[in-house]
Amino acid sequence: MIFDALHYFETLAQQNILCRNNGFKPVFCSGPDSIEGVMQQFQKTANFIMIDDTTDQNLYSEGVSYFKRRVYTVFVLASYKWDDMKDREDKLNLCRKIFQQFVRRMIWDRARHENEDDDITFLNVEKIYSKEFGRYTMNGVTGLYFMVENDEPESMDYEDEQQLESEWITEEEDD
Repeated sequence: MIFDALHYFETLAQQNILCRNNGFKPVFCSGPDSIEGVMQQFQKTANFIMIDDTTDQNLYSEGVSYFKRRVYTVFVLASYKWDDMKDREDKLNLCRKIFQQFVRRMIWDRARHENEDDDITFLNVEKIYSKEFGRYTMNGVTGLYFMVENDEPESMDYEDEQQLESEWITEEEDD
């Protein structure tokens, strides 16, 4: 079972009181290059929790076990009055506080499910990368993004020779 990060982060955004009170709308994007749809909505909605629906991932071995590491990215964006640096700082502080609340909730959720057969137990809350947007990244928008890893066990073993043969053409068959 794969951890449903999209649903998880969308639910966090919907259930967080600070997000609700400040009109943060959860939306999806496919990487930072595809935020045009969100930017078009800034006339109607001032604040967003933008969840990247694509993931970076790698497969690695830990002794005899294999894991698939997926990296999820979430953007916390707030609009501010253009050319008002005090409003920008206030909105950036709001985004920082939401990020902090999200991290606390992830830690709590993972600890709560640690002894269960739930894929959130593989969420790496010990190391979460975040980066704030600079003053001139997007006009009238501030915020940050954070990235969290999830290391899921991945079976790379062949059950038997028949399974191997069903996935590959042998040299004899290729001639």
